[in-house]
Amino acid sequence: MVPLSGRRHQPRIAALWLALLCAAAITLSAPAAASAWARHTPVPILVYHHVQGYQAGNYLMYVSTSQFASQLRYLRGHGYHPVTMRQVWDDWTGKADLPRRPVVLSLDDGYPDQYFNAARQLRRYHWPAVLNLVVHNGTALRDVQVRRMVDWGWEIGSHTLDHAILTRCSSATLHRELVESRRVLEHKFGVPVDFFCYPGGIYDRRVMRAVRDAGYLAATTIHYGAATPYGRYALPRIAVYWGESLSTFGSRMRQAVAQAR
Repeated sequence: MVPLSGRRHQPRIAALWLALLCAAAITLSAPAAASAWARHTPVPILVYHHVQGYQAGNYLMYVSTSQFASQLRYLRGHGYHPVTMRQVWDDWTGKADLPRRPVVLSLDDGYPDQYFNAARQLRRYHWPAVLNLVVHNGTALRDVQVRRMVDWGWEIGSHTLDHAILTRCSSATLHRELVESRRVLEHKFGVPVDFFCYPGGIYDRRVMRAVRDAGYLAATTIHYGAATPYGRYALPRIAVYWGESLSTFGSRMRQAVAQAR
């Protein structure tokens, strides 16, 4: 992730996030030929974790409830249209068109505040988001809450069974984390789970191949930038952070899209 504008210094954990970009040069793009994609629309994918009234840890993991509300108003006022990863995929493959100024709102792990403070606000706009859900998470959303979010238009992505560091897993464990998490989520919530999110953003070529072989269409990382279909198993995202001004929020999205064109 590139340094976040407007910050005079980075907390220690930000250095950890930078360290997690261990495979920045690794891509598995399929199909490789440009002509194989109907479009290469750049789409900013925003990353959220906790949405709550107080900061309880690193600023990269939190936004306030009021900040999130202001960002939603900003998106609406500037003509952005939140979409799912499936809608992005359908645009890239020529099955459907994206609206003007698409954006994906992705929320990782599955915390109760994502239901109470994010989903309820999004529902007022009739906007979808993507929930990258860890199956076995002691602080996870309740199943009934996830089902409501699905009813409200949310898309479910796999974030593994246990939020395991996949590069450290044996082949058998890696296969289980990828395949079983998808099976459980699809069975439990009755929706297709075609997109994957790397826990901690950590992956390597072996992990990427395993994600592809498990049948996922694409996977998201914590690299900074707007997503395009090239390198679909290492799609970049834009982390939203505590205290970020709306002008910075908007300019980072615009710059990421411009750089990806």
